[in-house]
Amino acid sequence: MPQNPPAWSAWNFLGSRDNKLCLTYWLNVLQNLGETSLPLLVTLNPEQPPNHTLLKWSTGHPVPSIAASRASLELHRIQWDLVLWSIPGLSDYLRYTFSGYGFHDEDGLKAVVKAGMAAACGLLGKSCDLLSCPKRMVPSLMETGACLFVTRFLKRFISAGCLIYSLLEEGGTIFTFEGSTERCTHKTAIKIHSPFYWKVMTQVDLGLADVYINGDFTFVDKEEGLLNLIMILIANRDSNSSVSKLNKKSLRGWWTPLLFTASLASAKYFFQHVSRQNTLTQARRNISLHYDLSNELFALFLTYSTAIFKSNDEDLKVAQLRKISLLIEKARIEKNHEVLEIGCGWGSLAIEVVKRTGCKKQLKLAQAKVRDPGLQNNIRFLLCDYRQLPASYKFDRIIRCEMLENVGHEFIEDFFGCCESVLAENGILVLQFTSLPDERYDEYRRSSDFIKEYIFPGAYIPSLSRVTSAMAAACRFSVEHLENIGSDYYQTLRCWRRNFLEKQSDIKAPGFNEKFIRTWEYYFLIIVQQVSRLIPLEITR
Repeated sequence: MPQNPPAWSAWNFLGSRDNKLCLTYWLNVLQNLGETSLPLLVTLNPEQPPNHTLLKWSTGHPVPSIAASRASLELHRIQWDLVLWSIPGLSDYLRYTFSGYGFHDEDGLKAVVKAGMAAACGLLGKSCDLLSCPKRMVPSLMETGACLFVTRFLKRFISAGCLIYSLLEEGGTIFTFEGSTERCTHKTAIKIHSPFYWKVMTQVDLGLADVYINGDFTFVDKEEGLLNLIMILIANRDSNSSVSKLNKKSLRGWWTPLLFTASLASAKYFFQHVSRQNTLTQARRNISLHYDLSNELFALFLTYSTAIFKSNDEDLKVAQLRKISLLIEKARIEKNHEVLEIGCGWGSLAIEVVKRTGCKKQLKLAQAKVRDPGLQNNIRFLLCDYRQLPASYKFDRIIRCEMLENVGHEFIEDFFGCCESVLAENGILVLQFTSLPDERYDEYRRSSDFIKEYIFPGAYIPSLSRVTSAMAAACRFSVEHLENIGSDYYQTLRCWRRNFLEKQSDIKAPGFNEKFIRTWEYYFLIIVQQVSRLIPLEITR
């Protein structure tokens, strides 16, 4: 380096009589490192080792062939479009960058991008963002055929409302499917990162869920994109169901999937679900697979049953307490009553009433929460199936909050029979459960879906008529009062999803990955497609 620092430059060289060259790069300037206590220098071919050496290594440099050297001289004739060279000032920049005068190839590329953006800003009069130029997808022959099949189906299926969504293949085609009426105005845009048509063609809704979880597509609108897609599916499902009824095609099940190409997968998933029926031994496994994930995980985003809101911006905890108060009021619990709750979760109601529980990790947390306010002498927890309750003991009140979904179609009569055997003669049973419309119930129970496969093994959503008919067949119970709080369920799910996404870093800390996060985000929204009513039911003899 020159002895006078003001004479330093990014590149500094010394020649010698034997035609050797010593080159020193001043990295503080060349790499924009800023001030350092000592200058950072890289010297090539030093005549003697420099002082304060940090690292020494040997390297090489490619030597172009004669043909490559000749081609380099002709570069201006074969490279770039004439329009690009006509931009004032840019042509010289590009020539120097790509004709052997750039610092390195990657620096030359960066320089071209920088020059191009500068030229664009000058022409447009405003700043420009750098966009990637992804490689165009080349799907296999199988995927190409599946794409044709799926897109033709969507053209027929998307018929209700002003429904538009585009499948933006990276570097490729844009598909748009628009309904013919204004019944629904939801729109969503999907960006495809990997071909997934075959999976959708052979697995329909479960295939769509799987490719979303695997990250094969994302939404342009990260906040509302998935929700809008699901609302589009709901609107068109209902519209097509109405047409099926008019054509007297209401008998549906696993053997009649939305796409006939999904018949094998539909059968496989259905029989997997049948194998997980909530028998005495299987029920505990099913419940444990869902609720025993982690107390810390669930505590991050929910209290795990539907809240009741008075306004759109009300705090979730306040709304949850209102729901608990509603259940206690319906049960008309008095101080001297013996109260049984079947499925107490994390002990939210345990502060108010006696409960019985069903899950090991939840049991420990519920017991700890009861000890804190000093209520352990009034509350007792049992880890057992409802079918194992001692019939000799009678309770004044029984509460079950959103746990009927773990019973199953085949065992509802058993459930009500067990409740009658342990309820005092003048007792009250209060149920809160999610419910399907009667017209969709048979199709639902004869098929599998995302929630049964990914979230709740053995899951079950009854219809109101199925609950009342089972009650009439198994016991002397009668319904005193019911109401529908389904609109609050939608708002509760939105709160859970918001809390969940805001705490992604905390969720990942114990080892949960991106697939887990996308699975639960999908669940919080897809369940809206299934549940239309949420019913607190007051039952007496």
